[in-house]
Amino acid sequence: MRSLIISCILFSTFLLTFPAGAQIGRRFPSEKKVVTDPLTGVQQTFLTSSQLGNSKIYDTQRQWTADGKWLVFRSRRVPGETLAVNEESGDIVQVTEGAYMGVQTLASKSMKLYFMRMNLRQVGQTKPGPVQIVEVDLDGLFADSEAGQLKAENEYQRVCGTIPAEVGAGGSMALDAGEDWVYYRIGKAEAERRIASGMKIDANIGPGNMEEGPSGIGKMNIKTGETGLVVILPFQVGTIQANPSVPGEIVFCRESGDRAPRRSWTVMSDGSGLRPQGAGRRAQ
Repeated sequence: MRSLIISCILFSTFLLTFPAGAQIGRRFPSEKKVVTDPLTGVQQTFLTSSQLGNSKIYDTQRQWTADGKWLVFRSRRVPGETLAVNEESGDIVQVTEGAYMGVQTLASKSMKLYFMRMNLRQVGQTKPGPVQIVEVDLDGLFADSEAGQLKAENEYQRVCGTIPAEVGAGGSMALDAGEDWVYYRIGKAEAERRIASGMKIDANIGPGNMEEGPSGIGKMNIKTGETGLVVILPFQVGTIQANPSVPGEIVFCRESGDRAPRRSWTVMSDGSGLRPQGAGRRAQ
């Protein structure tokens, strides 16, 4: 009988610690802590303290919402979803619903989050499916979450459009300064289909074997769902970001691994003006 009671207690504890659901707008208790450094006297604020694999959006993208109050991050609190923590209150809110690909970007002029998610695979399907770009209305979500009046996920999430599976979209995404287009990396197979005649493909030169092309950059109009090609390149594209001050300008990395020559490039959204920035350098 005692063993049964212990087993029940352990099982109940497991249920309490495992996510009860992956509903958008779900709230988590504040973990905010303010600690005074004993040597300098400087106060340090920790917005999360649980050991749950917290990680922020990649450095080339915005980390904070447009109002400057929420930091967006990923965590094992809800595997496969994105969360936001309020800097003032420490409240944590789930801000996506539906499996995502770990590729997100935030708007600077509006309370919007954009992320990529792959459509569910069909029975017998062995290759990745089409990729959706989804917009999240953070203003409405935060208000309803705080009021305890959450609606269905499609009241907050809007599918901007779908990128065909053969494009191989993923890995990096950026929102244009005009906030009407997103740019994304396209896969090698699609780049090979679209490559210009006579283009010389770069071989691997770094220790990470990540340089070999071709690859490219695609785009989607988030208002109409229209997709298009920006540029095909003879090398592998790394991270992509948009110039926050110049609509239509894209800055991206020529990927080659951490300890190999790396060069940043720029191109306009219509494919014009392609050129390297700086002379590149070798990582120390």
